[in-house]
Amino acid sequence: MNILKNDLLGESVKSFEVNGLKVYVMEKNQFSTASASFVIKYGSNDISFKLDSEDRFKKYPLGIAHFLEHKMFDGAGDDEVFKKFSEIGADVNAYTSNNITNYYFSTINNFEKSLEYLCDMIYNLNLTNERVEKEKPIIEQELRMYDDDPYNRVHRNLLSVMYNYHPVRFDIGGDVNTIKFIEKSHLEDCYNTFYSNNNMFLVLVGNVKAEECKTMLERFVVNKFSGNVIRENFDALDKINTHYIEQDMKMSVPTNLIGFKDVTRSTNYIRKLIVFEMIHRMFFRATSNFYEKIYKDGIINGSYYTDYINENDYGYYLFGGDGDSFKKLPEILFSHYNNYDFSKDKHVFDRVKKAMYGNYINLFNNIDYISQLMIKLINNNLNIFDYFNELNKVTLDDIVFEFKNMFNEFNMVYSRVV
Repeated sequence: MNILKNDLLGESVKSFEVNGLKVYVMEKNQFSTASASFVIKYGSNDISFKLDSEDRFKKYPLGIAHFLEHKMFDGAGDDEVFKKFSEIGADVNAYTSNNITNYYFSTINNFEKSLEYLCDMIYNLNLTNERVEKEKPIIEQELRMYDDDPYNRVHRNLLSVMYNYHPVRFDIGGDVNTIKFIEKSHLEDCYNTFYSNNNMFLVLVGNVKAEECKTMLERFVVNKFSGNVIRENFDALDKINTHYIEQDMKMSVPTNLIGFKDVTRSTNYIRKLIVFEMIHRMFFRATSNFYEKIYKDGIINGSYYTDYINENDYGYYLFGGDGDSFKKLPEILFSHYNNYDFSKDKHVFDRVKKAMYGNYINLFNNIDYISQLMIKLINNNLNIFDYFNELNKVTLDDIVFEFKNMFNEFNMVYSRVV
């Protein structure tokens, strides 16, 4: 068993393998709750791939990873998996993102039985043609609900013109047309390719003991392997299709989303993550001069928000909010930061960095936050303590470089629903 420690934090992560499945455990025995996250390195972006033993890429309908997530919960019958967990007092759920599918539970009691149920679900897909067809109208209803949501539409529209080829431009669930083409054989092929010990990992956090978990998993984990998966590369740095897109949904108040495409991709995933969190805190939060200006000028209201999405092959920064005046935000942003003297904000940089240290330390008091950060970093071949080490290294020059390369009119897309 490997033990990774951070003496300054007084925290450690224990890791081991069971039949090739990598398992990471953070023991937090002062808590009563324990959680498990079974992560498959398979998300909605994985629509074209092959095994290393195959010659050609195989292409699959949009939304298939999300569809498969739904069907994993069938067990021997509809909703059986949910019932089994509920009967022993455990909460189970799952989500599909662009890059992973995560099946997780939390419980106070019956951790061992819950872990057994989770492994049983992952290693046993129970599909029939009838069940696949029965699921399609359910997912179609879900997708139509999202299509009727202006906040979802303004986001999807933005990505559809920011990226010409990369699958991030599509909804995670696909659309009502693509799911019609999903067949039982497609789901089985994707399951057999990705739901394999060499393409999954397990994160256990909370009131658990690593040695006991290892003993349990030696009974629960099936010896299941596929070959190495090769994903088709899609260009995420291609030219923006158009810089403005508008959709009429008969809104009484328009919904706006302004996105800036990250065109300086880096192999240092965690550095990007930290730098843009610092940019957000330094320049766009309520304590910044820019925020004070756009608030006083009536450009934004309580609906204003910002966000940064960072993945290995793409990234973008978002400003969102409701109201007609929001359309003035880009002009004010460029005017405010054109020829801006970033050196005068060194004290702000230092203050934000200290605050992020504090937030990082406090994170270890929340099982969910620990799990989320571990998953994000492990999926990028990093560990939870790398965040602390990289935060130490970030300089104001890093902030200025990324800011100037990101926030300009060439990288901007304005999406509006009216």
